Amino acid sequence: MLDLPRIIALSVAAFFGTIVWFSLLAILYLTPSSAHLFDENLIPILEISLLSIFSATAIGFFIEMLARYFTSLKLNEVYEFSGRTNDYYDSQLRKKAELAVNSQNQIKAVDLLNLQTRDDVRKEFIANLSHELKNPIFNIQSYLLTLIDGVDDKETNYKYLKKANRNVLRMIRLVRDMDVLAHLESNKLILNKESYDLISQINDALEQMSERIEQSKIEIVQNYNPNINLPVFADLERMEQVFLNLISNAIKYSDSQRKGSFIKITIQDREDLIYVFIEDNGVGISQGDMHRIFERFYRADRSRTQTGKISGTGLGLAIAKHIIEAHEQTIKVSSKLGSGSAFSISITKPNKQIIT
Repeated sequence: MLDLPRIIALSVAAFFGTIVWFSLLAILYLTPSSAHLFDENLIPILEISLLSIFSATAIGFFIEMLARYFTSLKLNEVYEFSGRTNDYYDSQLRKKAELAVNSQNQIKAVDLLNLQTRDDVRKEFIANLSHELKNPIFNIQSYLLTLIDGVDDKETNYKYLKKANRNVLRMIRLVRDMDVLAHLESNKLILNKESYDLISQINDALEQMSERIEQSKIEIVQNYNPNINLPVFADLERMEQVFLNLISNAIKYSDSQRKGSFIKITIQDREDLIYVFIEDNGVGISQGDMHRIFERFYRADRSRTQTGKISGTGLGLAIAKHIIEAHEQTIKVSSKLGSGSAFSISITKPNKQIIT
């Protein structure tokens, strides 16, 4: 098959040859000295044809050389460009491959770190759970062994049985709180939202905690009108648990050695939500503990808590956080070591409830 330069050369040669042939014929015809040739039928057709063919061949060869030269130049440019392009794409592919490898390594490193973190959390959880169960179990065992050995005094018998029962109740609360927390963390807990009066709920929670408040000599500051109605839309039972846990936590970490210990409850009715603030002037929380106070069983600086006040299960704040988040609301804390803590939660108003 003919390549493109040769096709171009032949086309130009054929066209140029025809032009030369007719041009020579026209010259001979128009020249006076050669007019007799046409009269005598002596037209030099052969000579004109040969000359035309020779000229066309020369022109065709020249055109083919030019076409091949320019084609070669273009091909070289294409090869150079292709080489540069290939080098560029090879470089880009290498960079992408390196990024992919580095990204995959980072993902694996993060996964390993997450696994290590989860393993550490699991170990700490088991250790904390064992600690919470160990004390009441050992106490119950010691009381029962004493009773088995025989105690003649009925009053002593009653006292030991009462102490054993108190430890049983503590274990029951622990198991109950663990069950609630498990349901909350697995999103299996169904909230029964309804409209109710928030003021009555807080007053009732304070009434339930009144004995502990009196024993701890803590002043309750109600920074709200306790005689009005303030409707909210939430799960009444679960929110009661939140307030009891937060008030209990404030009592637990109060400083009974300090005069003027207080728990201040503030309610703010804003445009979209109701905000409740529970503030105390107790031992406070260090900045290093702030990010962990909502973890299960975590107690910030156990040595600073008052003797006999660690009566909870260590799950109160974790449960409160999960309940508030289940309501799609927020719970926040601010604190300074030695200056007390302030917890805040938001609650939906009835007219802001989400209808599903």
